[in-house]
Amino acid sequence: MPALRALAGAAAIAAAATAVTAVPAVAHSPEHVRCKASSLVAAIARANARGFGDLRLARGCVYDFTAAASGDDATPPVTVPVTIDGHGATLRRGTTANLFRLLDVAAGGRVTLSDLKIENGEVTGDGGGVLVQDRGTLHATSVLVKGNTAGNNGGGIENLGTLRLVRSRVADNEAAGSGGGISSEGSTSVISTSIEGNTAGRFFGGGVFNDDRITISRSSITGNRVTAGDGGGLWNDSRMTVDDTTIVDNTASDHGGGVTNAQLGRATFNRSTIKRNTALLLAGGVYNVNPGSHLVLDHSSVTKNNAGNAPGGVFDGTGSVVVNKRSPITGNRPTNCVGSPSPVAGCTG
Repeated sequence: MPALRALAGAAAIAAAATAVTAVPAVAHSPEHVRCKASSLVAAIARANARGFGDLRLARGCVYDFTAAASGDDATPPVTVPVTIDGHGATLRRGTTANLFRLLDVAAGGRVTLSDLKIENGEVTGDGGGVLVQDRGTLHATSVLVKGNTAGNNGGGIENLGTLRLVRSRVADNEAAGSGGGISSEGSTSVISTSIEGNTAGRFFGGGVFNDDRITISRSSITGNRVTAGDGGGLWNDSRMTVDDTTIVDNTASDHGGGVTNAQLGRATFNRSTIKRNTALLLAGGVYNVNPGSHLVLDHSSVTKNNAGNAPGGVFDGTGSVVVNKRSPITGNRPTNCVGSPSPVAGCTG
């Protein structure tokens, strides 16, 4: 018993010592960034140096950038966890400035972004407005990415890492290559977001180009175009899931005005609408083209799409598969599915 009491006493002393020496977590106040481009550049540099950042931008401010801070970037590439509360501010490249994008999330960077506009970025490479590099992460809410230009892919956003876009707009961006709005070559989630009026100059995906994994839900893909290629709204060659989304009024110079699913792509559309899209050659609605490509329409409609040649609704190439689960394919011109090399279940005319 004396030994047990001694052990208990020692444990109590140790616990008391721990309680005395424990250091409480330090609360960090947000850094308020003055309404100057140079102030934002300095604030991000400080965040990178200290290993974290919590930035509050000046309400409604237009941060006009006239020169790059680093390489092709208006601001230093973010390499650490950083929160940026935009307060309705705008990051904008000046119209007479040299070419650069507005935001770069580098490897190790984890940016949480809200209530911000990103406008008029331009680069000769990828990601006219925003670049998310491999092993970088961007979570953006209530963000407008507008009027940016890329000489290659991703007019608005190029994602090579992880991207989550919520209640946002990606509008009127342009890529000379693929992905006028978004080029997804990493893991991408698009939720309650509008992707509209974007252009890919050649190759694929006026609205979205996907070469990895993407989910799109409760969103709209409207008025996008590819001027020399396929997939006016969406182009996929990997894994794509689209839920409760409208793909409307998109245009392709070649095939798949609404959607192109190519190579070994696996695409699933649940409770979605593919309507009034146009392709100058084949498949105004859906172009499922290569052997091994697999596309599922589940309670999703393909209606009133147009093409220069049959079919106007859904094209299913030899060796590719379209699975139709209670999904009407109607009112397409010049045909719904006639002219497709492989028959499309549940489709006539």
